[in-house]
Amino acid sequence: MKKILLIITLLIYTTVSAQDEFYVGLHYFTVKKQFVKEFIEQEKNYYSKMHKASIDSGDKIGWDLWSVGDPFSGNEKHQTFCFAHLQPIDKPMGSMKSNLFSESEMKMVQKLRKKMVVKSKFIMTVFKGGFVPAAGKTPPKYLVLNFIDVDWKNYHEYEKLALSNIEERKKSKYLKSWGLHKIVSRTNEKADYLAANFYDSPVDSYKRFTPTSPMNAAQKKRRDAMGKMIKLIKRENMQLILFER
Repeated sequence: MKKILLIITLLIYTTVSAQDEFYVGLHYFTVKKQFVKEFIEQEKNYYSKMHKASIDSGDKIGWDLWSVGDPFSGNEKHQTFCFAHLQPIDKPMGSMKSNLFSESEMKMVQKLRKKMVVKSKFIMTVFKGGFVPAAGKTPPKYLVLNFIDVDWKNYHEYEKLALSNIEERKKSKYLKSWGLHKIVSRTNEKADYLAANFYDSPVDSYKRFTPTSPMNAAQKKRRDAMGKMIKLIKRENMQLILFER
């Protein structure tokens, strides 16, 4: 029975190592609240199709649109969205060339976007390792993104330690995907790394930490070592709106 469960797990999740590094560009847009529906529709009708064309041509691995913020509250004036651009390591983000829409049509779309957007920022990261849904599987719908500060002298040791318990993370029935990302762009962020935790729902992110289990000596040693190297800067909660693979 255990062997059957292991095979099923391997079919659902794929472990990705440092040898399979790829870029994940995070593009944040803060939108006026009255334009939220229009903004999403614009992405659905235009940009998502262009990203899909880039994926089909091999210039892109995937694309997601996430809504940023606490699912149980929100800003009355603005809503922030985050686009995740998954790019091959030899093909960083560039301008999209697509014949799907006319030049005049895209100028109209871009003009409307300027009216909707209050501000934007971009963070480029490199995926260092983790486990993700197998090809063809729907991405998890909820993301908790931890921004982590690490002293540059400890980068190597931190990555090694953080990636050492991937198999342990995969045992959680609530954690559907996990990834470690190193920030490689010049930004105003105080963080050096991002740890991405994916769940099917916000409630599952709570259930994961509800049990209080005893730790063995090895786990305590690992926790102490990690605590000396990192500092949590902030945490972002996101919900999936659109995706292309």
